[in-house]
Amino acid sequence: MINILLPTDFSENAWHAIEYALDLYKNDTCNFYIINSFDQPGSSGYMGVTSVMAKESIYNAQVENSKNGLRDVLDKINATYSNENHKYKCLSIFKSFSSAVKKVVKEFDIDCIVMGTKGAGALKEITVGSNTSSLIGVVNCPIIAIPKYAEYKAFKEIGISTDFDISFTEKGLSPLLDIAKSNEALVSVCHVMDRAKKLTQSQDEKKEALKVLINDFSAGYFTLTGIGVSTGVRAFVQSRKLDMLCVIAKEQDFLKRLLNQSYSKSISHRANVPLLILNIKNF
Repeated sequence: MINILLPTDFSENAWHAIEYALDLYKNDTCNFYIINSFDQPGSSGYMGVTSVMAKESIYNAQVENSKNGLRDVLDKINATYSNENHKYKCLSIFKSFSSAVKKVVKEFDIDCIVMGTKGAGALKEITVGSNTSSLIGVVNCPIIAIPKYAEYKAFKEIGISTDFDISFTEKGLSPLLDIAKSNEALVSVCHVMDRAKKLTQSQDEKKEALKVLINDFSAGYFTLTGIGVSTGVRAFVQSRKLDMLCVIAKEQDFLKRLLNQSYSKSISHRANVPLLILNIKNF
């Protein structure tokens, strides 16, 4: 049984991510937790509101809107999809987005978060936001960010971008390998050497370890030199016509470098490639 978290703000992008998740996991037995969170007192939604009665009125309206919105989402799913292996639970949570996600991930042992790159789960908010709003490094489960125009199709090839500075483990790579296996997809590896001229001994050893782990899925190893990371990864995605790109969130600075604004636009809006973000803590 796979536990999938689907955050929604009831936007078109959020619904698109939900559809993508249902298609991606159509052959798996899953519990889908559909959550909607709304602001706490003192947040932007309550600016200028001082009356206790007024705050209570706003809160009650938000609760009603959240529950009605979730009911509509569930009705839409039931009208559009029929899968006896899928079960759904809707959660309306009175917390900030990141706090709500962390709560549900822990309480329901979430295996993966699938969300859109716009709307309540903007990719920038997830990956490069402030420490209080960022999920990277806070939630251990992988995150799959779905671009607005990404259309689900059976994967042929998934790419992983790495600098070979990570001690790869089967546990850490399991989200990637599980998706590759269920889709009978190949996995290709990209390393962008924008500064160094060759791999260190440690990097070579880690590369060999990675080869062993993805041996059954390998589509090859590609090294790009004399080019920036963002440009190099973009070229890798487009030239290989990847169906998904996997990155490992080693640290915030690394992810900021990889997922800067121009890169996000290129990958998410032009190539329309879903992004699988793994947490270094699981390696």
